[in-house]
Amino acid sequence: MGFWINKDGLPLQFGTDKAVADLGGDYLAYGEQRVYETYINLGATAYGAGGLQNPALPNGFSGTSTPAAAGIVSLTTLFPLQPTAPLTAANSSGVLQFVAPQLRIEQVDLDVLVAANAGTGSATGLTGIGLVTINPATQAFAQVTPNAGVQFVGAISNAQMGAGKHYTWYADGTAFGTASPPTAGSWLGNAPLVTNSITPLPAGAYVSAIATGGTYTGSSGGGLLKLRVRYTWYGNIAN
Repeated sequence: MGFWINKDGLPLQFGTDKAVADLGGDYLAYGEQRVYETYINLGATAYGAGGLQNPALPNGFSGTSTPAAAGIVSLTTLFPLQPTAPLTAANSSGVLQFVAPQLRIEQVDLDVLVAANAGTGSATGLTGIGLVTINPATQAFAQVTPNAGVQFVGAISNAQMGAGKHYTWYADGTAFGTASPPTAGSWLGNAPLVTNSITPLPAGAYVSAIATGGTYTGSSGGGLLKLRVRYTWYGNIAN
């Protein structure tokens, strides 16, 4: 069992790893909006009787081990990245000129389907939900920058992941939810240019969630979240 990164820079699973459930997907909504959705299992989770388990979220990020150690929740669906610095003003001729598409995150939703329970693993929450790419030079996973690990959602405590809780963040920073919402993600609104020292800059990245304070393991440990990110492109689309 395991995985390897092919010459296209894509991680391929082989052996029994291929049977582990993939939790994410992307679809086109009516109009120009696209939606990325994924389940995030906090602890080890089996989908179906006798099915292989999706592993618990890691306590801290590791880019030199497995996708699970990098907190990656889906290897089949990439979230797009901003290819150029976002356009914020007209040029010297007074023209607002779009020479590349602009990525804008319009809304992020988080639903708690099964409450967070540390079990015997001592996890106190999540450091955040963000993005991970592959550095082709080192064949290692790397957290996308800026705002590593918190592009979609910032720090979340176990208390904020109670059963049935729902949170919504809009592009202007407005937050709705049960009691005090978790920290908002850093990429709401126009997404910034990727700043990783990778050539060429990656065009897409995997969604990643990282536990803090321990892991969700042992008796009653775990929990299940659903993340939904609504985004759109605007401006000139060359391809």
